[in-house]
Amino acid sequence: MDFIQRILLMTALFGLSAPLFAENVEAEVDWNRRVAMGFGISGHVKSVNLKVGSRVAMNEPLVTLDSSLLDIAHSRSVNAVQIREIEVDEYRAVMAREQTLFDEGSLSAVSLDQTALELSRRELALSNAELERKQTNYMLELAALRAPFDAWVVDSDFTVGQYVYHESEDPPVITLVERGRYLARTVVDVPTLSAIESAKELKIIVGDNVYVAVGARLGIEPVSGSSGNPRYSVVFEFTSDELIRPGTSCSISVF
Repeated sequence: MDFIQRILLMTALFGLSAPLFAENVEAEVDWNRRVAMGFGISGHVKSVNLKVGSRVAMNEPLVTLDSSLLDIAHSRSVNAVQIREIEVDEYRAVMAREQTLFDEGSLSAVSLDQTALELSRRELALSNAELERKQTNYMLELAALRAPFDAWVVDSDFTVGQYVYHESEDPPVITLVERGRYLARTVVDVPTLSAIESAKELKIIVGDNVYVAVGARLGIEPVSGSSGNPRYSVVFEFTSDELIRPGTSCSISVF
């Protein structure tokens, strides 16, 4: 029997054995995303708007620092921009008048160039003031931790009045996990992996609840097993509004 015939025979045998993988594959639930968040600046904690185990919505403020000095600096930068804008508008009007006089021959080129140079200086000052305003606004944003997505609060190190030094070796953090999306993790052999790849629909069974997989990540390299029987990691994503604790047993229905 030549090589091509052996390949065809193996393919046929595998096709006959495919129904064997209709049985569920045991797996374990895990979080889809887990993040630990800390401050990028130092300061005293002003408010803590969370409880461990509670739900939080995307962009909801969780912990804020006292930003009194930052508020003052930002107000000054806003005022500086307004002043610079008025100065630029005034000098643009002067430039327009002197350009008219120059075109009529009533103003020298030297005087016009001096006015243009002064206008450029004022425009540069305005640009610098706008950058200062953006910087103070950015610092104000750093003074508040917001949820990057709909989440469950897993843990928090923050208390009101606490001083946060963000450059310490072990700064305080808040730990969040994504709410509504979960993973089902397992390790399978080659035949099961092939069955998963060709499946039309994958379902995740957690207790009495059944969820349709909305995404899958199939391993390319083996993670365990011998060279003759390698096993590959597979991860399936599914959605649920309920809290499912990581480590919960589940199963994956391949067919």
